[in-house]
Amino acid sequence: MIRSDSVNGVVRRGHLGRIARFRAKWRGKRDGERGVPRIPVRYFEGRQSEPPELFEPPDPDELPLPAYVMEVRTTARRAMEQMRSSMIGQEHALISKLRAESVRVVTQYDVREDPRPAALARYGQWVGQWRTTVDRCRSHAQAVADQANQQLACYWDAVRATHPQFIRLAGRPPGDWLPGRVELDPSWHRPDVWLLADDEDARTATSRALQILERQNTHSTRNTHRVGGRSTR
Repeated sequence: MIRSDSVNGVVRRGHLGRIARFRAKWRGKRDGERGVPRIPVRYFEGRQSEPPELFEPPDPDELPLPAYVMEVRTTARRAMEQMRSSMIGQEHALISKLRAESVRVVTQYDVREDPRPAALARYGQWVGQWRTTVDRCRSHAQAVADQANQQLACYWDAVRATHPQFIRLAGRPPGDWLPGRVELDPSWHRPDVWLLADDEDARTATSRALQILERQNTHSTRNTHRVGGRSTR
């Protein structure tokens, strides 16, 4: 199993250790011999007389997840959540600075209607620093997810080799067949959401300041594509 207190080791190795691989295969072999999990009946209805090779692999979303799979998923998710919480705690000063500066940006652009490009550029640098920090943390979290999926792959390989119903399937399932696959929470790819006091739809000063910054960046990008007053597009 992936232990939450050894996340750094997971990231450094980048691959599944021999002991973890052995445990995953052992659990898969044991569950498979016991007929765990049960394949939904509909995959066998009306096919009892057909050759074994005609049976198709069950849809991963329809297959009941065994206890081992749930354990791997829960442990990996806990480790990734700890990574996120730790990062947010370590970057508390930057987050506080961004939120305070967001109020000033909104006041300057929306209330006073007196744009200050230099101040907005400084704000953009801090936002970029935040996003870079999240990108680095996300790569570590992805390593945890990848290792968890390696465990699951070893487990399911052993299940398919010993399960009385899986043995009747036509060859190996597709390469992406992995029931219980561990994936990053979608918010990992939208780090600005974590800057908001509420959710991403809240009308906060931070959300408005980010909109102003994005609008300015879009405007600047368009200007760089113009040559002699004509667009290069």
